[in-house]
Amino acid sequence: MTIHILSLHGLSENQQAQIRAARPDIELSVAEAKDCEPFLPDTEVLLAFGQTDLAPILPAAPKVRWVHALTAGVDQWLTLDAIRQSDVLLTNSRGIHGIPIAEHVLGMMLCHSRCLLTAHDNQQRQKWAALKGIDELCGKTAAIIGLGSVGSEIARHLKAMDMRVIGVKKTKTQEPFVDALYENGDLSEALSTADFVIVTLPLIPETIDLFSLPLFRKMKPTAGFINVARGPIINEADLVRALEEKAIGWAALDVFQKEPLPGDSPLWTAPNLMITPHHAASSPRYMERAIALFIENLRHYPRTETMKNIIDKKRGY
Repeated sequence: MTIHILSLHGLSENQQAQIRAARPDIELSVAEAKDCEPFLPDTEVLLAFGQTDLAPILPAAPKVRWVHALTAGVDQWLTLDAIRQSDVLLTNSRGIHGIPIAEHVLGMMLCHSRCLLTAHDNQQRQKWAALKGIDELCGKTAAIIGLGSVGSEIARHLKAMDMRVIGVKKTKTQEPFVDALYENGDLSEALSTADFVIVTLPLIPETIDLFSLPLFRKMKPTAGFINVARGPIINEADLVRALEEKAIGWAALDVFQKEPLPGDSPLWTAPNLMITPHHAASSPRYMERAIALFIENLRHYPRTETMKNIIDKKRGY
């Protein structure tokens, strides 16, 4: 039996050749969502980015048995009965983002500790001035909230800077680059000890608006807060207030409740806030890693017991 695969994201000739070479019983088609209708009746495996609207696509694809996200986030798809209330296998690309996101987080931290943004502003004004408040990362404490593949990679990078790394996760495990591990119930205690708080949690009902004013007030008034997870985990109005009240020292956001960030968002003018346009995971090697992970799973499909990154639809990740 031929396995019909449809990719709703453009693939290079080399990427298509790699997928076709993975096993002899597949037929691969590539089409944008607006042009995919002719391929849907036979499609068994659907490949797309997590932001793709599958609501109008899945009803026309009755043979779909496996949907794979080229992203880590699949929360939008889990709202669809055609996925959540079905036997359709759902997998994601968790694990491919760690290196670029870890480097992005480290870059944000170094920008602040070495006053690089101030130096750049001075350069634009042709102003030679001493940089006030310059500091080191060495010896500081970073709290990583959520120790999945991304959080663990960030921990590895930060230990290389001789930092003390603490982590918060649902259950305690052995983490090679973490000095102390807290369970979710001890989140406030972990926050109170950290010079940097880094959020890498999944977006599930329990994490929506998790970081609001009460938690910001648990942090050190000098602490830096970084979110590279999902926007709705943060109450943005409360973050602005925390910055204005100097409940925390500074923040850096790569993800937002609404993207693109609206021009009238108060985040644009919030004090001591760095904004990047959801590109912490961006890398010229992104698709190379994503396709390699998909191919590894494709070689095992439909033997789910040996496939990676199967989403627990009840847990949401």
